[in-house]
Amino acid sequence: MTDAIEFNKVLKEWSERFISRSMRNYMRFVKASGLSLSHFSILMHLYYRGPNDISEMGEHLDITMPAASQLIKRLVDEQLVDRAESPQDRRVRQLTLTAKGRTLIEKAIEFRNQWIERLPLTLSEKQMDVISESLKDLITAEHNLDSQ
Repeated sequence: MTDAIEFNKVLKEWSERFISRSMRNYMRFVKASGLSLSHFSILMHLYYRGPNDISEMGEHLDITMPAASQLIKRLVDEQLVDRAESPQDRRVRQLTLTAKGRTLIEKAIEFRNQWIERLPLTLSEKQMDVISESLKDLITAEHNLDSQ
């Protein structure tokens, strides 16, 4: 029987390996794209959270409005992001991903997760079943943390 200390130790090791492999692949993709990590942070934010304005993007990156505007200008020039007047307030510039930007982010996510696609090749069917059920339990447990 596994106690909480052993469970936490194994889970932390898995988390570190998962993050390390995923980030290594992600960073290779970012570097090959010619964009900076800050550019990709903006693109990912727009991908996962939807349209945003420049000031909110500056807050997200913890940078000034002029710095955010400069980063966004490059993304607009590369046709990865559209910048338009907000329908609610003409003084505000609304940012949205273009189809090209969305495709780039989806490729980055796919590249980041490539190693996961190879993982089943190293496991038996029984191991995959046990791990899948355990991960489902772990996902449920994580969701339950929010209700405590």
